[in-house]
Amino acid sequence: MPDTRPGAVKNSKESVFDLFGQKVLVIVGKGGTGRTTVARILAELGTRSGRKILVIAGTSGTHFSDHENPLLSFSSLEPGEVLISYLNDHGLGQLGKRLSSTGIASIISTAIPGIADLLVLAKIKQMERSDAADLIIFDAPASGHFLRLIATPKGLADIAAAGPLQKQSRDVLDMLADPKRLGVALVTTAEETPVKESIETMEKLSAQSGIKARALFVNSVLPSQIDDSAMASAANTDTPSHRAAQYTNARAQSQRKFDQLAAEKLGLRPLEIPLVPTVELGDSDIIYLADVIKSRIRVRL
Repeated sequence: MPDTRPGAVKNSKESVFDLFGQKVLVIVGKGGTGRTTVARILAELGTRSGRKILVIAGTSGTHFSDHENPLLSFSSLEPGEVLISYLNDHGLGQLGKRLSSTGIASIISTAIPGIADLLVLAKIKQMERSDAADLIIFDAPASGHFLRLIATPKGLADIAAAGPLQKQSRDVLDMLADPKRLGVALVTTAEETPVKESIETMEKLSAQSGIKARALFVNSVLPSQIDDSAMASAANTDTPSHRAAQYTNARAQSQRKFDQLAAEKLGLRPLEIPLVPTVELGDSDIIYLADVIKSRIRVRL
């Protein structure tokens, strides 16, 4: 039986996006727009191609459901733990153990402004150069924090004349500037504030780092029109179902307006993710949404 949910798989290809054209894919967007949902969808698509996918949570409290896919792994980068890992990798394991046992690693890693952000980016760069995964999906912090995160390496590189701090900063800047190593996927909802913030975010990213979005995902999209039979059954009646249908249609029309605005300003054709009416998306929902997205792009395997 075919899937009749809004946004169900269609034959037409709405966009072309090389999902796996880089080693690191950063998911960027305003808080609450569904960055983690997009990260999970892209991870699902990545594993279907036989690739090892590592999803990194950029904010504390981000939850990924348990899974049994051997090609998929999840991680979070806490600055204190990254500092200890860095010390271990550079022959300072004893110092790392002492910092860990005393519980002051996190304090040290945040004592100098920008160090925590550099540690996180440097760890991603280290993973990018290793065989940890074929694709690293970074579920980045909300756009305001992400802009500060991306600005950190240049600021520290300008301050540090030489030494490990400057080298790490320069190495991270090289990764950020190389579209073959790192790409950005932008996530928004078709509403005024998220769309405007998305446009401003990409303008600032382009100005300060030369980074451009490779894809635009518009989340929680309503069907363009409520089913005609449902409208007909409630026509000319002042009932809750009729008012609900009218409200939903009005919202859908509003979404189309902001969807088009985002496309025009960002120069990208939106990949729409249909609204799934549930409190929390389960694995089956992610599989369904991955099917929807795959039907709308040509994935290079």
